[in-house]
Amino acid sequence: MNTFTAPSPSFLGPHHLVHRPASPEAFLLKMAAPVRQNFAFSAELPEEHPLFGASAAPYHDLLFPMESLRQAMLFAARRYFRVPGGLHPVVASAGATITSLDAWRRGDTQAGIALELAMTPLDVAGGVPRGLECQAAVLIDGERCGAASARLVFLAQSVHDSHRVPWRRQGEAAGDSVPVSPGAPLPEQVGHEDSRNVLVGLPERTGADGGEGLAFAVDARAAAELRFDAPDAPDEMPPMLFLEVSRQVGLLAAAELRGFVPSHAVLSRWQATFRGLAEPGLPLRCTVREDGRRTDGRVSRDEAGRPVIGLRLSFLQGGRVVAGISASVLQDC
Repeated sequence: MNTFTAPSPSFLGPHHLVHRPASPEAFLLKMAAPVRQNFAFSAELPEEHPLFGASAAPYHDLLFPMESLRQAMLFAARRYFRVPGGLHPVVASAGATITSLDAWRRGDTQAGIALELAMTPLDVAGGVPRGLECQAAVLIDGERCGAASARLVFLAQSVHDSHRVPWRRQGEAAGDSVPVSPGAPLPEQVGHEDSRNVLVGLPERTGADGGEGLAFAVDARAAAELRFDAPDAPDEMPPMLFLEVSRQVGLLAAAELRGFVPSHAVLSRWQATFRGLAEPGLPLRCTVREDGRRTDGRVSRDEAGRPVIGLRLSFLQGGRVVAGISASVLQDC
């Protein structure tokens, strides 16, 4: 008999997750057929960040809807799709996009958020999926203003360990080869008020002429202390940590490459593919290149005429790429 755990209240706070089944049998059986199912999630956006406290950024963070989606998927997988608790969930890919920036600006009152979730089981065997894909519409105070997605893969513990153990050994052996950061940015440069929440170092130019891209060292110790799950969750680097580091790196890169002002810049698009299991506490670095640079050298603009920069991020640990990310940073002006 499986033990079902609701999404972590420590991060999400009070919330609701409602199944919207397409057939009346699901109400009676309290289980779902291994086909696409719809859910609705609702909560209040926190006035202070659940992990980082007070924020210097005047925008709601993509981190909250993305972590809400992930935890809702985990709960639905075990409660409605019969995925055994002994299988280890791994995030294979995830993404989020802001489609209406006005709704993401912080106001004087606490805002409500809702996710309209469509979950599709993948690779079903014996009525049990080995993966789960989710597409979600994001609404803030009733306004449709974004989209989010994720794909989970469920691995047997033995399979998971067979991947993780050699990767950790490789990371430990290659750890000394990671360059030391030239220093740390000010917290307001990455949207925070407390220097303890700065997870990356200052950028270094890469390439033969020092102008082809940027490289950032990730503070492995600070990153290892962040936990998105319950205290007894597996000791792994949470996938959502890559979103926060991407945001910090994105603000710094946009300022360095295009002169964006960090206090009015927002990570407006994020799409990640995870290629391995990053280990907490081991050196991690991120390389960044501008994506889709115009031939005339001018900055690109969105439909509203606001400057936007596309970025390609690669996270490397132990000589291997553990995550590849496509992102955009928007200058709100």
